[in-house]
Amino acid sequence: MKIKQIFILVALCIATNGVVFAEDSKLEQVLLINANIVDVKSLKIDERQSILIEGDKIKRISSTNKLSKVRGASVVDLKGKFVIPGLIDAHVHHATDPDSWDKLSITTERLRYLLRGGVTSVRDMGGDARALAYLRRQAEVDAIASPDIYFSVIIGGESFFSDPRTIASAKGRTPGHTTWMRAVDHNSDMDSVMLQAIGAGATGIKIYADVEAETVPLLANAAKRHGLKVWSHAYIGPSKPLDIVNAGVETISHASDMSAQLVDNFKAWRRKTAEFDDSAWEKMLQKDSYLDLFDAMKEKGTILDATLTVFERRNDLNEKYRQLDQLSTQMTQFAYQSGITIAAGTDAFSDLENDTTPMIHHELKLLVDEIGMTPLEAIQAATLNAAKVIGIEGSVGSIEEGKKANMVVLSESPETNIENSQAIAHVVKNGRFIFIGDDPQLPFSSSREMNGTIWLSGQIGNHPSTLTLAGESLEAQMHQTMKNIGQVLESKNLGFDDVVKCTLMLADIDDWPAANNVYIQYFSGKKPARSAFAASGLALDAKAEVECIASRSTD
Repeated sequence: MKIKQIFILVALCIATNGVVFAEDSKLEQVLLINANIVDVKSLKIDERQSILIEGDKIKRISSTNKLSKVRGASVVDLKGKFVIPGLIDAHVHHATDPDSWDKLSITTERLRYLLRGGVTSVRDMGGDARALAYLRRQAEVDAIASPDIYFSVIIGGESFFSDPRTIASAKGRTPGHTTWMRAVDHNSDMDSVMLQAIGAGATGIKIYADVEAETVPLLANAAKRHGLKVWSHAYIGPSKPLDIVNAGVETISHASDMSAQLVDNFKAWRRKTAEFDDSAWEKMLQKDSYLDLFDAMKEKGTILDATLTVFERRNDLNEKYRQLDQLSTQMTQFAYQSGITIAAGTDAFSDLENDTTPMIHHELKLLVDEIGMTPLEAIQAATLNAAKVIGIEGSVGSIEEGKKANMVVLSESPETNIENSQAIAHVVKNGRFIFIGDDPQLPFSSSREMNGTIWLSGQIGNHPSTLTLAGESLEAQMHQTMKNIGQVLESKNLGFDDVVKCTLMLADIDDWPAANNVYIQYFSGKKPARSAFAASGLALDAKAEVECIASRSTD
């Protein structure tokens, strides 16, 4: 071959590769039209709006009258539906004991359950940071179906770290002397504590228990210097709630424990067997007893993570829990009436209750039914307010241009009934429609399993839970088809390496090379066996359909 011909071929390859790269790097666009958007800032609903998603961001919001189509964007009609920001549970616990009751396989199932139920972010309030950092990374890159995870390191006095939960979370290390479970006093090197927390991957610190009042401002100031959020239990004894607020803690958890402001032996009552006399109990239930505390919280912008659910679900265990539930409701009412910002956190596992949707929806119902919030205020508590707790309100927590496309589409209005937060039609995270389970309106299941073999129904390139194809081109539809297969596999704790056989169906057999070019990108190891044929017509006039079989014991 002549030198000139070689140069021409090389130039053509470079040019071709440049075109392919440009096409692959172009961000996918999805246009949602006729949406009723819940504005959690103004607490109103903007009707018949369009939301243009580009990649993982909200590119533009406009009236559907002005924005009904965008060249190259797939269009999903949300007529009659309501769009809220992705929900945020501001108080969860995972990886407390990664070798036992919340080991990786169980936690992965719980996280998937949360995402399918509309929870797109969580604040994890203390566990094994080694496991949490791994899960956070997996969630961030969408390797698992999971909310984004923001977690804390636990700070306490030395005496706290005899708690058996800390022993499980620090396995292999000494509780109180690890980067994620640190014992401190006023002599501790706070900058070192914070730098190690950052190294562990934490978003914030959680001041848990047995911390002296003089130590709290040292912790708060150091955390803020290093860009960490400052979170605390409302009672960390011997410090009082007012001490904590005045020290600069940004969010306090557990409304019931705010009553510790009045009680010197609160820990003995909360954790042991001490009792109150009637006069002390009556004073604890009076709003005027806490005016100094509420004034300080309002002045400093302290947020209350109320966690109503965890106490309400235990109030029939004994008299102590009944009283804690009463205090939880009463103190949250007082805070709401005083203009305190309230965030929605559950501190509870929904799957242990066998609920069909995550417990955050129950927390919203309690905020409305027991506290007196409007339904939209309750949704604000689980979106914008919870985002403020984590410090991510600049990127999530409301539906605005430039923010991440994390949202939940409801089939009924949440303004008229807060229980409609559970009427989930679609979940979108990072701009992608999430597989939320089998559609009961369809005459088939997404997959069936027998003896370790999983048969997947054929997938076309529609956005999950919609009848809208992800673009007109074969390439766009094939990518979405393979992503849909991936989501079904992930729901079975499998991946593409577990696929043993596929069948490729094409509307036009001439698309076979282009379909292969996309198909092979999803298999990194040994490719599955495959058949391919042309079909006279596919559902939704799709250009391709792929059907796969997977096995839990591939060769």
